[in-house]
Amino acid sequence: PAASRHLGTTAIETAQAGDVIVLEQRSGIDAACWGGNLSLAAQLRGVAGVVIDGPARDADEARDSGFTVFARSVTSRTARGRIVETGTNVPIVVGDVQVSPGDYVVADGSAVVFVKAGDIDRVLDAAEAIVDRERQMAADLKSGLAPTQVMGKTYETMLKR
Repeated sequence: PAASRHLGTTAIETAQAGDVIVLEQRSGIDAACWGGNLSLAAQLRGVAGVVIDGPARDADEARDSGFTVFARSVTSRTARGRIVETGTNVPIVVGDVQVSPGDYVVADGSAVVFVKAGDIDRVLDAAEAIVDRERQMAADLKSGLAPTQVMGKTYETMLKR
């Protein structure tokens, strides 16, 4: 069906400063559901970034303006006439992970991770403990300890609680 609004505009207009917009694209996977003007509009609104389970356009524009876009791939192919939006602020699936409005997004150059709102304190506590442990491990390696001493049995079991 023909779109009544351009993809992503409702999400941008309802977003609060600091929000991350997360998009699931199930069809038209060769076309982008996000591009440069959407990045600009989101950035002007104060959106922290966007995560797209699908391709994006205008990656250089987003990067050059300092707006964070994580996408499965990039393309020059527009969504016009190929993709329509079916919902905003609804649960979606990214990869094989259920993502709901209000969930947290943690992302860097290695990964994008979603954390249920009710789990955030527990996950942050565990992450801080891991970071502290890995900082100590790096210090131990720099001080001359052998990797087998630093990354022994406790390293393999440090995620178990």
